[in-house]
Amino acid sequence: MARRSGRLIGAGITATVAGLGATGLGLAGAETAPETETATGVVYEDTNRNGQRDDGEAGVPDVSVSNGRDVVRTDAQGRYHLGVDDETVIFVSKPAGWMVPVNDVQLPQFYYKHFPDGSPYELRYGGVEPTGPLPASVDFPLHRDDSVDEQFSALAFADPQTSNTGQIDTMAIDVIAGIVGNTDARFGLTVGDIVNDPLDLFAPHNQAVSAIGIPWWNTPGNHDQDYDAPTDANATDTYKETFGPTDYSFDYGRVHFVLMDNVRHQGPDHGYIGYLNDEQLQWLQNDLRHVPADRLIVIGTHIPLATDATASDGVNTTNLTELFDVLEDREHVYTISGHDTSNSWQMYMGEEHGWYGPKDFHHQVLAEVRGSGWNTGPRDSRGIQAADMSDGNPNGHYELFFTGNAYRAQFKPASLPEDYQIRLTFDGGWGDEVRIPGGVSGVDGFAPGAVRFHARDWAGSAVPRPTVTANVFDGGSRHTVEVSVDGGRFVPMTHLAPQNDPYVSVLRSTLTGSLRPAAPEPSSHLWSYELPRGLRLGEHTVTVRSTDPYGKVSTTDETVTVVDGRP
Repeated sequence: MARRSGRLIGAGITATVAGLGATGLGLAGAETAPETETATGVVYEDTNRNGQRDDGEAGVPDVSVSNGRDVVRTDAQGRYHLGVDDETVIFVSKPAGWMVPVNDVQLPQFYYKHFPDGSPYELRYGGVEPTGPLPASVDFPLHRDDSVDEQFSALAFADPQTSNTGQIDTMAIDVIAGIVGNTDARFGLTVGDIVNDPLDLFAPHNQAVSAIGIPWWNTPGNHDQDYDAPTDANATDTYKETFGPTDYSFDYGRVHFVLMDNVRHQGPDHGYIGYLNDEQLQWLQNDLRHVPADRLIVIGTHIPLATDATASDGVNTTNLTELFDVLEDREHVYTISGHDTSNSWQMYMGEEHGWYGPKDFHHQVLAEVRGSGWNTGPRDSRGIQAADMSDGNPNGHYELFFTGNAYRAQFKPASLPEDYQIRLTFDGGWGDEVRIPGGVSGVDGFAPGAVRFHARDWAGSAVPRPTVTANVFDGGSRHTVEVSVDGGRFVPMTHLAPQNDPYVSVLRSTLTGSLRPAAPEPSSHLWSYELPRGLRLGEHTVTVRSTDPYGKVSTTDETVTVVDGRP
């Protein structure tokens, strides 16, 4: 196979080129040990932030450096030694209180790609460009980041998944514009499906996200792969050319962040499964040896670790118990993923899932930036489509708040008020039709109007009782959801078994063409309450209050009018 001409790519490091002989140090786990060399270098304090190690710039001790399996710590002078083969990404795990350089689109530069001849296959989107021989010293600059303390926040994106530059423009209007200037987050991260197959969209995507103005960490999804790669090892070569390693870690405050690629490429035309291979699990185990027990471990993957939606190998991590084995002694673990375009899930896993840790294992499947797709649902006055997910959750992003090793996740719907966290619909009575408060703006047949019931809608056992259904966005079994009618005491609503959101169902059955939303799929965050009998004629206020597991309270209310007679 023809190779491309070599060029040196430093990826934000200082590198002095000189060939080194093979040492015979192999990376364990390979069927045939590849030819290896020893990479050496220094992690140093870049006091003038020029990306070069100048006289007087001291090495930084006790920093983790890895080749994707082995993890070593820098010595008192900041030096390290690592075995590498011809397809290795060397990277530093950013310590708390320090920062790595970022490039012009806010991507952290914490790695060096050692691919002397580039990707071993000709790939449609280019793969990794040849880097030439191993430098004599692969050095990593750090600078102090005293602004990061034990209380901070970060943004989290799942599945921006744009297919063209027009959709990137839509994302910029719908999601990014509302974030710019409105967040104190220290950094952001994306848990895969950065784009939707065309890998040449990485550059315009990064340009759009960089408008937020904070460092942005990434890990790949199934739509970020080189589909034409014959092996899983090379399925993320084009990703690596832009973003660096697919599995890595970094620290802020008392939180250790880990991003891992759990999409196992099965070869061209054979799809993928959710899986973490032996080398990844060994790296994680090696990495966590240097992380104190009281730290919060936040792990981000693309494919969920588990869902209640399906047992599919493409929507669950098939060897989850092996990950549990690595984490079993950890008390403080929080994991997030994306990928499930139909539903957001709050999973609290215990022995029934194979987890025997100190407390339930919290895994959160995030609602997606692109919802069910950039070209789905009703349009607003800007021409932006709603893109609600199949479970009725709006598209949007998250802000993750940390205090010490405690965390709280806050969903933020796109282009909607931040406090809009609950949608109410009403149904039942004669005809049993679904009533959407306020209608659907701009859509014929759904002009804004009041929710009306008739006095006789409560009469007779054959008539479905008038009911309010609350979709608590990104809710879960540990949310407390209550309802009050006309200012009365709050009483519990019933958490429904996963079923279709009536809001999505009625829009799907009514709208046509490009305004039609994605087909409904069972939602895990619906609550219901039968409205009380004996409501007098006239207007009544129905208020729903949700309290999440972190104590954050959200409320919404709607007006219901009771009129005389049968419809």
